[in-house]
Amino acid sequence: MNPLLSTTDLIGAVVVIVIATLAWWSAHPIVVGSARRRSGEARARVVGRGALDCFARLDTLVVDPIGSVTVGELRVIGVEPLDPEHDRSLRWFAGALQHGADDPVARAISRLSARGGATNVEHLPGVGVLGTVDRHPVRVGSPEWIGLDGVPDDDWAQTVAVEVDGRALGRIRVADVVREQSAATIASLAADGVQVVLVAPGDAAARHLSSLLPGATTVAPSERPGEQVVDDSVREGAGVATVGRGRSAIVRPVTGTVAVSDDLGTDVPGVEMHDVAIHHVATVLRLLRSARGRVRAMRIGVIAVTVVGVAGLLLVPTGPPELAATAATVLALPVAVLLPLLRWS
Repeated sequence: MNPLLSTTDLIGAVVVIVIATLAWWSAHPIVVGSARRRSGEARARVVGRGALDCFARLDTLVVDPIGSVTVGELRVIGVEPLDPEHDRSLRWFAGALQHGADDPVARAISRLSARGGATNVEHLPGVGVLGTVDRHPVRVGSPEWIGLDGVPDDDWAQTVAVEVDGRALGRIRVADVVREQSAATIASLAADGVQVVLVAPGDAAARHLSSLLPGATTVAPSERPGEQVVDDSVREGAGVATVGRGRSAIVRPVTGTVAVSDDLGTDVPGVEMHDVAIHHVATVLRLLRSARGRVRAMRIGVIAVTVVGVAGLLLVPTGPPELAATAATVLALPVAVLLPLLRWS
């Protein structure tokens, strides 16, 4: 062992320390970038300081279900002809008349048929639409306007009636439907120790979601608004993430929470996702809940390699062995950083 440090010793130590410092500071962006790549089509992007710390202690998701648990647009959930023989005509004429309209109900009904020869189309706000399809007069709108007993609309589903040639054919019911993956995803989150709280838009929606998604806790606005759900969870010591679309999400981020959204901005810690469907959210959360631990493992590896490497430089003879020790230490630092990312799911 050399009694004094040689110039090669000092240069090697400086090189190792500089590379180690870069490896230390690169651990966080590497983990965040890896999570983004592994998030697939959701294209998750972590924003805000302290987001990884929040995700590490996450045990409660407060979710605006519209667009996350549900598909986020109206679909036809029921076609009720007055005469079963008129089912096909009911679908054809209603769908053909609604093509080209831009309101959510019309878009849902238009999927029932191909585009027909609709002419003289007139929209009556709050009532319905009338026109001619293949020379047949057609009206689609509120059951009362068509002359049928109405099915009360609620915050979950809406009903319209259809008339052709002055004769009522039946009703069509539309609603925002639950995604196929939602039930299994919520069950898997529960198995991971994450409670899912759905803040429904109304009482009827709460009843519907409760029946389809028994693994979640569903709250109606009449019971507790979304902001109160978040505040109560934080007071109880839960690590809370709010899930919603855009800045107008049904719940607001508060101190101690983290947000998941498709338009988050940079002032709120959280993750911005291209698609906040609940199964995508679950995938990203599993990555981010373990992200802080992986950053810590990377940095511990950097410290260990640096200590061993610098000690080795002081013990090996001056000359080629010293250069080899420096090179080995520098090459070992990226391995120490990347090893915790292996088999990350």
